[in-house]
Amino acid sequence: MEPHFQSTPFTTAASSLLAVLHHFKPEIALSRENEFDIWQKTATLPTRASSIYALATYAAARGIKPKVVVEKKEYDFPDYRFYRYTKKDIEHAAFTSNLHLQAAERDCVEIVEEEITFKRIKKELGDGKILIARLNTKPFRNDKRNTSNFLVLHGFSEGYFHIIDPAFRAYSIPEKILEDSFESLETRKFRDHRVLIFY
Repeated sequence: MEPHFQSTPFTTAASSLLAVLHHFKPEIALSRENEFDIWQKTATLPTRASSIYALATYAAARGIKPKVVVEKKEYDFPDYRFYRYTKKDIEHAAFTSNLHLQAAERDCVEIVEEEITFKRIKKELGDGKILIARLNTKPFRNDKRNTSNFLVLHGFSEGYFHIIDPAFRAYSIPEKILEDSFESLETRKFRDHRVLIFY
């Protein structure tokens, strides 16, 4: 699977989606123009992060309908102060997130609200699915702080997960490290799990 490396610190999710779109439809170019088009149409303003609902809507509009799995539909960003956002900013972001959710529902994007487990991630990959999953990148990037990003998971074999991290590279990560990345998203980053499943 060919990666698209992000051109800004804020377009990880957009670049992840672009890699998936190009995989299914090679005519969709891995370009900065497309990266920015996805980012502009999916941002949860006034934050710069993309909405999982808007990412799904964008993919569906291009003929690739993913399944959205979330543990809760509501927007939540508990450590927003570390990113210099105000409480009012987060209230606006929650409103934007709900607009993206409503648009996805109008476009008949499949959205389910249920628990997401590491075991399920492995099963979906074992069944040949491609995922964009929210993970804590600190365990494999060796970041100084816990950071949540939507990254591509496109395979599991011989104890390694095959991922695309648009900020760095495409690589394979030992199961134990990815499990730590998955579990610590909630325990250390305090974000809920969210996944796009592409068939």
